[in-house]
Amino acid sequence: MAASRVARLGALLRQRLAEIEDRYPSLIEEIRGEGLMFGVKTRIPNGDFAAAARAEGLLTVLAGDNVVRLLPPLIIDESDIAAAAARLSDACARLAAPAEKLGAA
Repeated sequence: MAASRVARLGALLRQRLAEIEDRYPSLIEEIRGEGLMFGVKTRIPNGDFAAAARAEGLLTVLAGDNVVRLLPPLIIDESDIAAAAARLSDACARLAAPAEKLGAA
């Protein structure tokens, strides 16, 4: 039962992360992972990405070459995933805003 729950919630989280990746291709290069453990390969320094996520209330772990690791607890539910995805999307919007201003200038 626990494994199927992790698989179902992992698929939902992957879907939400893929939507964010599609919205911000200048920031996110790739989504990696399985179950509920994911890595976000960034096109910007991973420290900048993690700081923006932290400013939105999300804790992440720096890993590898421009990778930010997401490790939600196994007790996470659908509403938590939706809230985390919204916060991560807000963090990406904050990071993308300066680049958009430069492109418009």
